[in-house]
This record gives sequence, C-alpha cells and structure tokens, in this order.
Amino acid sequence: MKKILRLLICSFLIITITGCLKDNSYTIDIFDLEEIISISIDTLEQSNNLKEFSDKETINTIYDIFQDKTTYTQSINDNPTDPDILYFITFKNKDNELKSVYVYQKNSNYYIEQPYNGIYELSKADFLIIASLANND
Repeated sequence: MKKILRLLICSFLIITITGCLKDNSYTIDIFDLEEIISISIDTLEQSNNLKEFSDKETINTIYDIFQDKTTYTQSINDNPTDPDILYFITFKNKDNELKSVYVYQKNSNYYIEQPYNGIYELSKADFLIIASLANND
C-alpha cells in the first residue's frame, strides 16, 4: 500500500512540475514584412482619426517596433482596459487580410496588446514613433 501511495505522489509531483515548466509565452501575430502592403493607425477619435501608410520606409519603421515581441502576459479582452492614450493599428497583406494590435499608454507605461494573444511592453521611444505617425498631418 505504501509503495502505491509513493508512486501516486511521485507521479503527481512529476506532472505538476512538468506543467509549471511549460512555456506559456506569446508572440505578436502579424504578417511577415514582405507580405504587408499597408499599415493604418487609428487614434479612435471622432474625426480625422485614420492614417494609412503604404510606403516601404514607414512600413519598415512600424514593423520594426512589433517584430519578435514576446511576453508571458496573456490578453483576455477585446481591447485594452482604461488606457490613457490609445492607438489601433491594422496591418493589411497582399490578400487584403487584416491583423491588428493596440498600442497604448497607461500609468506612464507603454504597451502593445493583441486581443486574446498577449500584452507586450513597449519603449517610450517606440510609442512616440507611433504617436508621431498617427498625429502627423
């Protein structure tokens, strides 16, 4: 009886430890750079709120901000909760398919959030690049 109990306890511990070591990281899901034909940034304000970019230089600049971002923080919402400043960014590929993310400031910190994927940290410099492109007339 003791051997069976020990075996059950050891099995439970192994399963628990294996589950804890599982990689729960998230990566932003956007198209490869060569597939993107345009990127739009929406300020979500009532007027004059959408800027679309199709030139390669701007696409490269924006893409560099998002590529290879990983996080361990899962997004469980349709959009960020209570941001101070919010931008909605949409990537369009050659087949007119869309992928989107939010970029926002909250409590003096900067984030990228892809709904039901992840919440990623963003540098202030990268946030200011997005803000500049969105607000440039």
